[in-house]
Amino acid sequence: MSSDGPLPRPHSPDDAIAYTAIVREHRARLVALARSIIPDGDYESAASDALLSLFRYWPTLTADRVAWVTTVTKNEALTQRRQRREHAAAVDDDDKPLWSTVPASADQLLDLASALEMLPRLPKQEQIALVLSAAGQDTIAIAAQLGVKADTVRKYRARAQRRMRTWGGYPHPTPPSPGQGNEA
Repeated sequence: MSSDGPLPRPHSPDDAIAYTAIVREHRARLVALARSIIPDGDYESAASDALLSLFRYWPTLTADRVAWVTTVTKNEALTQRRQRREHAAAVDDDDKPLWSTVPASADQLLDLASALEMLPRLPKQEQIALVLSAAGQDTIAIAAQLGVKADTVRKYRARAQRRMRTWGGYPHPTPPSPGQGNEA
C-alpha cells in the first residue's frame, strides 16, 4: 500500500476506542479471510494493510466499518494472488514448449513423429500436459484446465520426457549418465 502523506488521527477518543475494538475483535477473522485467498502468500500483510487503510480513512467512512475493512482485506489478498500468478506466468527456461510448432529440419519432423507415436503410452495427465505445451499454452493455463497446480504440470511434463527418453526417439538430447562428461 502506498503512503498518501501523514496518517490522520481519529477525531475523538471515542473513535480511537472504536477503532481499537474493531482491530481486537476482527483482526484474526481478517487474517483468516486473507489466508483463505492466498494460503502461501503474505496474508498477514493483506490484513494489516486493510486495517491501516481503515485507520487512514476512519474519519471519512460513514458505512459499516467492519464490512468496509473486510472488503479491503479481500481486495488486498486478491491483488497479491493476481500479482503472484502474473509473476509465476513469466516463462523461464524450464517452461518452454517441448518442440517448436514449426520444425526446422527433416530430423526434427521425424523426432516429432516418433514422439507423437509414443504419446498414447503416457498417462492421460502427462499426455494433456505435453500436447497443450506443444500447442503453446503456458503452464498456468494448463494447470487451470487440469485443475492442478502449475508445479504439478511441470512434474507431468518432466515425467513424460523421462519416459519418452527411456523409450527412445525423443527429440531432446538424453542427459549424460552419472560419470559421463564430468571427469575431473
